[in-house]
Amino acid sequence: MSASAETFDYLAVFFSIILGLAVTEILQGFRRLLIKRDRLVLYLPALLWAAILLAMQAQAWWAMFGLREVTEWTFGMYAVVLMQTILLYMVSGLALPEMEGDAELDMQAAYFAQVRPFFLLMLGVVAVSVLKDVVIRGELPDSANFAFHGGFAALATIAAMTRSAWYHRICAMFAAVFVVVYIVTLFDHIG
Repeated sequence: MSASAETFDYLAVFFSIILGLAVTEILQGFRRLLIKRDRLVLYLPALLWAAILLAMQAQAWWAMFGLREVTEWTFGMYAVVLMQTILLYMVSGLALPEMEGDAELDMQAAYFAQVRPFFLLMLGVVAVSVLKDVVIRGELPDSANFAFHGGFAALATIAAMTRSAWYHRICAMFAAVFVVVYIVTLFDHIG
């Protein structure tokens, strides 16, 4: 095994732990919803964003395998990948509501209570994803990847600024399709 592969394996452990915790946040949120389903008023955008985050986490883990080809790592390179995983974890913690006690929970109210930090963190995920290519590869993502990032950033920016329920419904549905197309188009094969 080459020294660069060993370096990546060493770094990937920490990235994987944080991504694993992010997945756990979402899965525990879905578990909470199942347990307290009789005291819950569902809200589709919150459920869609939780599913979108699971897809984003899987894609991040999948894409991270391409970093094994990086032969020399700097602390800055390590820090930008670490920041991406941390932001994914943080946004995952806001995706689905905490449910304490026996009171009924309106998921729409819980969603809008977290809407600004959720989408600002999501915007951070997108920005750091672009920054990662600049720091590690020395260039912006290719044009298709950059266009997807720009589109997602636009959705997140508007979502952070508006409390319009119809926008959030449309945004979540569009983002779900958008993320699936992004993954299938650009990350179908590992490597």
